[in-house]
Amino acid sequence: MNTVTESPQLQESKHPDFIKIQGQTFAEYTIIYHINDCYAIDELSKFRDKHQLLFQKFKNNKQQFNLALLDSRFPNIVADLALDVFLNNVTSFNDYILSKKSIIVIDTVIDEAYFKYKFFLFIHYLLYSDIASTKTLYKGEVETNKVFCIKNANGEIDFYSIYDQNKLQLLLLNKMKLEIDTNASSISKTEVRLCFKISGHVDNKGQ
Repeated sequence: MNTVTESPQLQESKHPDFIKIQGQTFAEYTIIYHINDCYAIDELSKFRDKHQLLFQKFKNNKQQFNLALLDSRFPNIVADLALDVFLNNVTSFNDYILSKKSIIVIDTVIDEAYFKYKFFLFIHYLLYSDIASTKTLYKGEVETNKVFCIKNANGEIDFYSIYDQNKLQLLLLNKMKLEIDTNASSISKTEVRLCFKISGHVDNKGQ
């Protein structure tokens, strides 16, 4: 995913596309887990430990393939993150980066740097590409005309163009809202399907 190209539409039009972060859904994944054979659990609310669930696959194979383009391990990482969100262990990407994770990439010394870099890239593609699409495979195109709008603590609107992407992505490591939609999730005798949503942050001040 090192090659970045602009779509033909963007080459024809450079008019900025203003997008409000608040309430914007950037990704929605249905992730399938097998219930560990040691447990007999029939309600989602009864899960207490993420080792009770074993990641199987994403319901949508295009989404899983797109995540694998970031890193072959990344579908597993997102599935692990979703479990931590489900169990209320973390509320942001940064929480997960700083937590003690069950996935060891190379060694514990560089894990934090690895995860921070990967989620930094992930946020970039969520913002500027169709990597979360359920219908298409990602082809390396980014939409550089997007300008994101966020209300700051003073009630003023901050604008982030493609030139401010690094600043915005660092901000969203903490600000993106991670949640499990329990109404769209389900449990059967042998498996759990979690609907994992990544959206814009909404704070108590009505950002």
